[in-house]
Amino acid sequence: MAANEERAPEKPPSSRTLWLRLQSLLADKISSLPTLAAKIADVRAGLEQCGAAGLIYLTIPRADDLEALYGWQYYDEFVADVGSALAKFHGTFLKPNDVVAVRDIQSSEFLVFVTPSAEDRPEEVAPDRLETLQNQLVKYLASERNMDILRGHQQITFLTATGRIIHNLFSRPERLILAAVDEARRSALAAAETDILRQKEMLKRIIIREEVDILYQPIFSLEDLSVFGFEALSAATGGTGIEGAEMLFALAEEVDLSTQLDRVCRRRALTQAHRWLNEAQLFINTNPKTIEELGTREDALFHLFGNGGVAPEHVVLEITERSAIGNLSLFEATLNRFRDHGISVAVDDAGAGYASLNTIARLKPDFLKFDMALVRDIDTDRVKQELLATVQDLGRRVDARVIAEGIETEGELDTLQRAGVEFGQGYLLARPKPAPALEQHFPHEPARVLEYRRPEVRREEPGEVSTSA
Repeated sequence: MAANEERAPEKPPSSRTLWLRLQSLLADKISSLPTLAAKIADVRAGLEQCGAAGLIYLTIPRADDLEALYGWQYYDEFVADVGSALAKFHGTFLKPNDVVAVRDIQSSEFLVFVTPSAEDRPEEVAPDRLETLQNQLVKYLASERNMDILRGHQQITFLTATGRIIHNLFSRPERLILAAVDEARRSALAAAETDILRQKEMLKRIIIREEVDILYQPIFSLEDLSVFGFEALSAATGGTGIEGAEMLFALAEEVDLSTQLDRVCRRRALTQAHRWLNEAQLFINTNPKTIEELGTREDALFHLFGNGGVAPEHVVLEITERSAIGNLSLFEATLNRFRDHGISVAVDDAGAGYASLNTIARLKPDFLKFDMALVRDIDTDRVKQELLATVQDLGRRVDARVIAEGIETEGELDTLQRAGVEFGQGYLLARPKPAPALEQHFPHEPARVLEYRRPEVRREEPGEVSTSA
C-alpha cells in the first residue's frame, strides 16, 4: 500500500455481532449455565432487597488434570451433565429468585446464591440452612449424574464450601459478592488440603497393616462357560473411611503411594490364591509406575511373585490406566523380562482409556480386555459391535486373546459369544468372591469345575398372561 494511500475505514460490528459477543460473555456453552457476570445484577438486587444472601461454592478438583487424563470431549460432557443436574436442583430445592451460575466461561467452579427465607433472621441466611442445602446438593449430584459418563471414573469428586453475604451501605454489593466467592473458594481448598493429609495418614496405616480386602472375580471361557481364571480386586478394609477400589487407588495416586499400595495388594492376592488356584490364571491389576519401579531391580521378580506361592505361568499382569507409561522402551523391556519367566500380560480398557494402538503394538500383550462401558448394551448398539470387531482384529494381529468385561445381561453375553469373543467376566456370570468362599469350592480340584448356569426361561403359551412384575 502506498504511503499516501488511506486505509479504508473498518465497518463497525453489527448489532447482532455485538449481541452474540455479549452472549458469549454471559453464558457458558459447556454447562448451559449463565456466568456470574450475567447474573451478578440479579444477586445484587436480591442482596439489596433482603439485606443478605447465602452462597454455596462447588468445584471439580484439578479440572485441568481431568481434561488432560480423559480428553476435552469427556470433560465437556461431564461438565454439561453437572450443569444439567444443577439446573434440576434449582427447580427442586431452591426458590425461583435464587441464582445458579458458573464463575466464568468454561469454568469448573459453580455458584449457588440463596436468598433468606421466612425462617431466617432478617439480616442473614442461617448457617444450618446453608449446610443443609450444601449436603442436599452433594447428594443430589451423586444421584443425578449420568453414570454412563462416570463409569470407570468414580474418583471424580467435588469440593464445596458455604459463605454469607451481608449488605451494607458503605460497600458496593458487587464487591461484597466477589469477596464472598473468593473466601468460599479459599475455604474449600483449605478443607481439601486438610482432608488429603488425613487420608494420606489413613492410607499409610492401610499399607503398613495391609488392611486391604481381596475379592476374586471369575473369568470364563465363553465357548463352554468354564472358568479360565480370576481377576484379583482390591479394596480398603471396612472401617477405614475409604470406600471402594476407585477411591482407594485414586487417593494413592494423589499422595504418591500407588506403588506401595500395589505391592501390598499383589502380595495379599498371591498369598491367598495359591491355596486354591491350581491351573487357573490369576489376573493382577498393576500400575505402570510399579512396572517401571520393578524394572530397576533384578531380584524384584522373584521377591514379589516367587514368594506368593503361585507359579509365574499362572500370573497375568493386568496393566491399568491409573497413570500413563513414562518410558515405553524401559516398560517394554521390563515386561519382556517378566515374560521370560512365564508371566503373561494383559492391557485393560482396550477400546477406551490410555490403551492406544501404539502402546498395544509395542507391548504385544497376551490379553486385551474390552472395556465394560463398551460391553454395556452391545447387543443393541452397532457402533459398539464395530468397536469390538476392531479390537478383535487388533488382537489377532498382535496374537492377543480378547476378554470382555462387565457382562450383565443375556443379550450382551449372546452377542459376545456370536462374535467369537474367547473370554468374559461380569455379574451375569459370577460376582467377585473372597478367598475363603473359593477355598470351600476348590480345596483339592481345578478351579475350572465352577460353571455358569444359564437360567431357565419359561416360555408362555399363546394367550397366557404373565404374572411376573
